[in-house]
Amino acid sequence: MKKKNMTDMAALMGEAVEAMAAGQAMGLALLKAEMEALAQVIPSGGAEEDAAAAEASRQAEEAAREAGFDNMPV
Repeated sequence: MKKKNMTDMAALMGEAVEAMAAGQAMGLALLKAEMEALAQVIPSGGAEEDAAAAEASRQAEEAAREAGFDNMPV
């Protein structure tokens, strides 16, 4: 009798794990769909243009940050 209870309990735990995995998979599928929809809405140029623009922006920000420091010795 005790083995049957253990088997039943193991089956219930298996079902719970399957339900949890299915719930996570559904959530991830929804997230993927949202990300794909956003990718269609957000404008994007070519990868080379984006990289060049990002590098130019980074250099301009770094130059502005450096210009703000007082490098005079005390």
